[in-house]
Amino acid sequence: MAKQTNSPEEWRLLAERDFSVVEHLSTTMHPIPTEVVAFFCQQTAEKYLKGALVILGVEPPYTHDLDELCALAEKERPSFASISTQCSIISHFSVQPRYDLGLSLSDDDMRLVIAHTKSIRKFLETEVRELFAE
Repeated sequence: MAKQTNSPEEWRLLAERDFSVVEHLSTTMHPIPTEVVAFFCQQTAEKYLKGALVILGVEPPYTHDLDELCALAEKERPSFASISTQCSIISHFSVQPRYDLGLSLSDDDMRLVIAHTKSIRKFLETEVRELFAE
């Protein structure tokens, strides 16, 4: 198993790389692979949250569960409660559903997941500014 990064900068760069996949697939591919886009939204949010946890002094657990990551951050900063619903929704598109061929996501649902991912990033830009420091 590869060693998980513990650098906020690396987490942010990984998150931004994943979100660039979201933007590419959702704007250039037809038909849009909505489930794949949602998966990369989950991956984006996971990596942003792990970077935030490092800054908050918490060792990110080896998990894909956004609810767990958000709850850990909320213990350090109660304001994370404001993104818990978005995290719960996006968490459904983690690794396991990625292998579910029966999963079907509408374009509207996909756009909602993208919007939630952007909301999480916007929240973190304000709440954990250090994550985005260059």
